[in-house]
Amino acid sequence: MLEFHGWITIRETYEVRDDEEGLDNILQNIRDRIQNLRWNKPDLKFRNGECYIEISLYANRKTEETIELFDFFTYIAYLATGSYGMIYMLDDEDINGKNNEFQVFSISRGKLHEHKDTLLSPFVSIVEDTDI
Repeated sequence: MLEFHGWITIRETYEVRDDEEGLDNILQNIRDRIQNLRWNKPDLKFRNGECYIEISLYANRKTEETIELFDFFTYIAYLATGSYGMIYMLDDEDINGKNNEFQVFSISRGKLHEHKDTLLSPFVSIVEDTDI
């Protein structure tokens, strides 16, 4: 089972400014990218003057759909370097030894950064009992 939760607040730059002149163009590029996504069509949401996307996915295993979401979040981070957010993912079939832990990625300054999860990992023992 693969569980994916991600959110990103979209900002043009990490510099402190009152206006974001290029944000309209950035949002149009994101809308265009969403239309070209094959599996998911996340909504751009607006609250209190901020634009964000949030999405969750549950799948049987890691597939092109999951990779597409990672690529989408990476694209937004690159396009709008002031954007920030999180991806929290559990893949019980991970082939790199992370099958019993959440993989955590923060988004800031145009990049995804990987972190060790200490809140819900190891999954078996903190969230679920061990097999008997």
